[in-house]
Amino acid sequence: MDDTAPAQPFDAQRAAAYDDRIRRLCPDYGHLQKTVASVLAAQLPDRAHLLVAGAGTGTEIVQMGRAHPQWRFTAVDPSAAMLDRCRAKVAHAGLKDRIDYIDAPVEDMPASRLFDAATSLLVTHFIDKTAATRRYFQSLVGRLVPGAPLVWADLYRPASDGAFRCLWAAWRRHVGAHMTTKETDRAFVRIEEDISFVRPDGLEQIVTGAGLAPPTQFYQHLLWGAWTTTAR
Repeated sequence: MDDTAPAQPFDAQRAAAYDDRIRRLCPDYGHLQKTVASVLAAQLPDRAHLLVAGAGTGTEIVQMGRAHPQWRFTAVDPSAAMLDRCRAKVAHAGLKDRIDYIDAPVEDMPASRLFDAATSLLVTHFIDKTAATRRYFQSLVGRLVPGAPLVWADLYRPASDGAFRCLWAAWRRHVGAHMTTKETDRAFVRIEEDISFVRPDGLEQIVTGAGLAPPTQFYQHLLWGAWTTTAR
């Protein structure tokens, strides 16, 4: 197995279900998006070009694009099905003239353009191996101007196993209020199969080793967390 391989892209079926599914799985998903936008707005000028890695269906682009009319975005995702949904959502929001699209992993996108900031929301917990995660962050850093902010969010695992079990149970209870028992069981089987829970201490080593400043956590809800850092 290739330890540096990126996460597998979403197929058409998973892309179609994503928006509904993530809002039921991620408590207060809308608040996470707004918080990310606020953290970036505090660091960026009125005019900025942002790299949106793992752009998915475009929720964060619409959130930030509406609030900041002079920001431009490059949406990058290895899933053509997800980018198709992103295009449709962006067009519906009236933002299509401010977005470029790249249908590829970040690791494979052209390195000729540098960006003023980058986001990576709910991406690295799909990357199973340390070497692949390291390569992913190195690819992001290589496309940022010095001092540019990077914001990312992922599922993470607390240092204490007891805390992890407690928050896992609370998260499952929350999801069970929005899904049937059968749907919840299936969802958590898939989570156990697909998700590589980020350990913040290990990820900090990867991030700083890739050329980023030590990260600051600015968001936590159960096992969902978000961090900000800057390119050196």
